[in-house]
Amino acid sequence: MSDNSFRTVQAVSDLVHHVKPLLAQHLAAVAEASGLTLRETGEAFAQLRDDGFRFQREETLALLDGLETIAITQAEGFELAVVVLLADVLQRRQVSGLLVEAWEHACKFLRDWPTTLRAAVANGLRRTAELATLTLQTPPTDADCQTRKPAEIAAPLLRIARSMRRDELYAVAQADRGDAVEQHFAALMDVIGKRDGIFPEGEVKYPSEVVELRAGMDSAPGFEGCTAILLLNVLKRGDKAGLFTQIWPLYGAAYCALRPSTHDPILAGVRHIYETDTNFLCNETINIAGRLTEGATIPVLGDPL
Repeated sequence: MSDNSFRTVQAVSDLVHHVKPLLAQHLAAVAEASGLTLRETGEAFAQLRDDGFRFQREETLALLDGLETIAITQAEGFELAVVVLLADVLQRRQVSGLLVEAWEHACKFLRDWPTTLRAAVANGLRRTAELATLTLQTPPTDADCQTRKPAEIAAPLLRIARSMRRDELYAVAQADRGDAVEQHFAALMDVIGKRDGIFPEGEVKYPSEVVELRAGMDSAPGFEGCTAILLLNVLKRGDKAGLFTQIWPLYGAAYCALRPSTHDPILAGVRHIYETDTNFLCNETINIAGRLTEGATIPVLGDPL
C-alpha cells in the first residue's frame, strides 16, 4: 500500500526527478544487468513510471532484478539503481535483505554526487528511518539533506524583499484594516533596511502582523516581498510556530506560478524548511490518484538561484 503523506510523496518526487537524466546515461548498463534489450528496458521503465515507480507487475520484475544487481555490486548505474529502488521502498515498504550493504554504500557516496541528487537520496533515506523501514549504520547527516545552505537562499530572498516599491510597502502597512499604518511602515522600512529582513527579537506586531497578513494574500501588492521576509526569519530562527506548514497547502501553487526571479528563491526557502524541519507538513497527506497538481510538492530547482 502506498504512503500518501506529504513527506513521503515529496521524497519520492525528488528521487523520480533524477530518473530520466540518469537513465539516459546508464540505459545500456541497466539493460545488460536485467537481461533485456535496450527497447525492452525502455518499455519496462515506462511501465514502472506509469505504476508510480512501484515494482508491482511481472513486466518490471526483470528490471528490479537488474537494478538490485547493480546496487549490490556497485556497478555502473549505481546512482540510478539507488534512486529507483529507494522510491519503491518508500512507497511499498518492502526491503530486500540483499540490499543492506547497498544502502550503506549510498550513504558513503552521497557527498560525491551532484547537490540535488545527494539531497534527494539523503532525504529519501532519512524518510525510511522515520518510517522504521530501514536501519542505517551511518545515516545521512543534516548537511547531506540540505540542497543549499541558508546563506545561499537568504541573499536572493532579501533582494526580493527590498525590491518592493514604496507604494507596495505602504499597502503592506495598511494590511491590518488600516490600523497604525505609520508605525507599521516605519518598522517595515527598518526590517528590510538595516535589519536585513529580520524582525527584532521578540517582536510580535510591528511589522510582523501586517507582513503575515499580506503573505496570505497572493493577489495583493507585497505578497512576494512579505513571503520572502517570512522565509528570511524562518531561515534565521526556524519555524517553531509551523507557519509554513499552514501556508504551503494554501499557496504552494501560487509560489510555483511566480515569475522566475521570485519563484526560485521562495521555493528554495520552502525546500530548506522541508529539508531541515521534520515537523514541516508531517501530518499532511496528498491525493496521489493520477498526476500530482502544481504545488502539491516542492519542485527541484537548478543552480543558481
